[in-house]
Amino acid sequence: MKRKFDFATLAGVLTWLLVYGISYHLLQKTAPGQSQLLVHVLFIAYGGLFWLLTREQGYFALRGRYGAALLLLQLGVAFGLLWLLPGRNFEFLSILTIIWAAMLPFVMRTGLAMLLAVAVVATWYSVVAWQSGSSTWISALLYGSFHLFAVLVQSASRDAEAAKEELEQKHQQLLATQQLLQAASRQSERTRIARNLHDLVGHHLTALTIQLQVAGHLTDGEAKVQVDKCHQLAKLLLADVREAVSTMRRYADVPLLDAISSLTRLLPEQLKVKLQIPADIMLNDLQQAQHLLCIVQEAISNSLKHSGATVVNITACVAQQQLQVIIYDNGNLSQHWQPGNGIAGMQERLIECGGSLQLGKVQQAMQLRITLPYMEGDNA
Repeated sequence: MKRKFDFATLAGVLTWLLVYGISYHLLQKTAPGQSQLLVHVLFIAYGGLFWLLTREQGYFALRGRYGAALLLLQLGVAFGLLWLLPGRNFEFLSILTIIWAAMLPFVMRTGLAMLLAVAVVATWYSVVAWQSGSSTWISALLYGSFHLFAVLVQSASRDAEAAKEELEQKHQQLLATQQLLQAASRQSERTRIARNLHDLVGHHLTALTIQLQVAGHLTDGEAKVQVDKCHQLAKLLLADVREAVSTMRRYADVPLLDAISSLTRLLPEQLKVKLQIPADIMLNDLQQAQHLLCIVQEAISNSLKHSGATVVNITACVAQQQLQVIIYDNGNLSQHWQPGNGIAGMQERLIECGGSLQLGKVQQAMQLRITLPYMEGDNA
């Protein structure tokens, strides 16, 4: 997955360093010679938490297992700095909560993020008013507007990123569909030729073979020898036509490996897809192939969006006329996870194909076991 914060991350780090540097400078003037070890520890902890939360993936990223807890801890660190540093000299410390608020849209809805930001600002400036003993509503309004602005800007960035990811997914589906359409066109043409060969040429060759066999019984001598040779050649030619028809029908099917490989070519470099699919598994039903590709695409998208995975494994095998496709990653499945529209869409597609979907777990990640009826290609 691509980074949630690009230049915004750099801006956040530079802003944190600026606040840290100015605070250190003011401390040298207002409290020279006093130990400020705890202040330095809290500032460094805030920066470290920001770095962890804005990483691309992992348990400590915003959408990772511990993302929400670290985000709450970072807010607590900011309030700890407010408690240690007098509000009358360090009014700019609220910038730390602006940085914090800018991360909220990536873990919750925009409306909820705005409400939470307002609550944090109200709490922050209530503490400042208690420390200073004076009204702080003007500063609260000014800094509160910056908090809301940060939330709205990052919400727009989040929506733009989601739209870009969706566009990339549609592009991948388009490439896969294009491949299926090309295969369908080839299959249709090969089937037509194979049918003509089988029904017309094969029929005439069969009739010729029978006539030559009858002629062999009605002749004798040198003529019978020549007729028997023609009979043998006609039988060989008929066998060759049948073999050609069988080969054309066999290679008209779509290889499952090629179809799924086309979906993985444009994925972000952070996500690796490992395929264990035998090359001889063919998709002879194009509607089934289309549904299966959409299901695989949805599973890969879920790994990118929700599990924080770096590797997705896709295996396939055929047993007892059933095609089994197993998809799992190395991500983390939330303990409170519930099936959504994506899983429901997979099940609906499989029902149309006469298949089924089983959900399971591999370590802490979800496993999808897809079962579809599988028929060998028609080689008649």
